[in-house]
Amino acid sequence: MKLCADCIAGTRLTGTPTGEMIKLASTDCYYARAPDDVRVPAAEKSAILVFTDIFGLPLGNPKIMADGYAKESGLDVYVPDMFAGNPPVDDNDLRTYDHWQVGVKPPIWKNLGFTWQIFKSMPNLLTTNWPSNVGKRMKTFIETLKKEKGLEKIGAVGYCFGGMMVAEMAPYHVLSSGVICHPGGFSLKLVTQMDYPVSWVVAEEDFAFPAAKTVEAEQLLAARTERSDAIEYEFKRYMGTRHGFACRPALDMPEVKKAWEDAAEQTVNWFKKTLI
Repeated sequence: MKLCADCIAGTRLTGTPTGEMIKLASTDCYYARAPDDVRVPAAEKSAILVFTDIFGLPLGNPKIMADGYAKESGLDVYVPDMFAGNPPVDDNDLRTYDHWQVGVKPPIWKNLGFTWQIFKSMPNLLTTNWPSNVGKRMKTFIETLKKEKGLEKIGAVGYCFGGMMVAEMAPYHVLSSGVICHPGGFSLKLVTQMDYPVSWVVAEEDFAFPAAKTVEAEQLLAARTERSDAIEYEFKRYMGTRHGFACRPALDMPEVKKAWEDAAEQTVNWFKKTLI
């Protein structure tokens, strides 16, 4: 697992979530039902999950984005509480997106703030919310969701920590589709275990998942093209962006705003293609 100063920086999306909080087994979950006028027949058997960043459900961004995905895809969207009520970073500690230029070293105060935040968050991340623990929690959640809602296909989109969770699901064989957005670092062995089509949203500058690792991931998938374990995949790199842009975008910056919108469109189109 890799973390960087961009993991705790960004902005809050404006708007009010229109869905509702529900509980599935022991997990709290935000539920965005697809509006009746756009709901597709496939919604009876397919749904989308949103795996959040390290701010979890208290930050409203994933709920607002889930509402948008439900409206644009015609499928129901669920945002589980990955961190069991105890996210690694409090949403009140969200730091201003004050350094977005690619290729420019961050100001010293940004690194100092990140160091202090990690010092506070590390006990949480090393215990309750270590990636493998969260992965097991999400495996159980998906199995429960399928059983209780009668679903056959689940697609998951994840951001930062949540992007890593989409990969962590590979050994469990519970997903039918995935979208990985600027993920936290994870072992590329998981890429070799993916048995679901996967779309990648890649930032131009990303300490947590750098360009070299992205290239290696793509090479691993390309090597399977002519084999029996081949899966469909795509990689899209958004220039002028940093880690976190697809979930905590600086909307006052035109280049970042467009990248955020295009990444959301990429996500919806992928799920329309693979789940409907």
